[in-house]
Amino acid sequence: MGKLNYQSRVYHIRGITPILGGLPASRDIYTQYIASKNPQGDGDQEIIDHLREEKGITVFARDSRENICLLSRHIRGFFKEALSALKAQCDIGRVKNKIDTLLFVEPALIPLMRNGRTITDEDSMLERPLRADTLMGPRIALQSSEIIEDPWEFDMEISLFPNNGTSRKESLSWEAIETALDYGAFHGIGQWRNADYGKFIWKKVEE
Repeated sequence: MGKLNYQSRVYHIRGITPILGGLPASRDIYTQYIASKNPQGDGDQEIIDHLREEKGITVFARDSRENICLLSRHIRGFFKEALSALKAQCDIGRVKNKIDTLLFVEPALIPLMRNGRTITDEDSMLERPLRADTLMGPRIALQSSEIIEDPWEFDMEISLFPNNGTSRKESLSWEAIETALDYGAFHGIGQWRNADYGKFIWKKVEE
């Protein structure tokens, strides 16, 4: 059997705006909805075991040591969103499928750090109004989310398998990945990123 052909790089991410937790705190809601979207697992049982059982708020994932974490699929979701937005610069064919099958992020649970230490407690709760148009007319509800103030940081390892472009479409390349990471300074990761939460800058960690 031949050896798999892929490359890996480590990136250091540093948050430049606060970041909000995006998981429902209710175990029932997470199990029925969020976990159903991720049949592969990615540490879901560990996440469920350490959720705060509170309704009406969104929180960060926590690992077995109660470290506040992002999920690797949050990172892959960021790349899908960023590269779709940057289509004029990085026109990658079937980009979402390629990210699902050819780009991998480790670890599955990524602890957030500050000043060299893992973060175990949220800094505060952010409460904001959410407007929804319903059959009964406009409705306003309050949404509360755990918040981690900047600067926050983490390291992640990205592995990329070789792939081909076409005469009209580009391959999923390291250049495209790093262009997407540049986009993180404008449109970040996590809950309510359209309001400038979760922005970050990055650097490659040299071996």
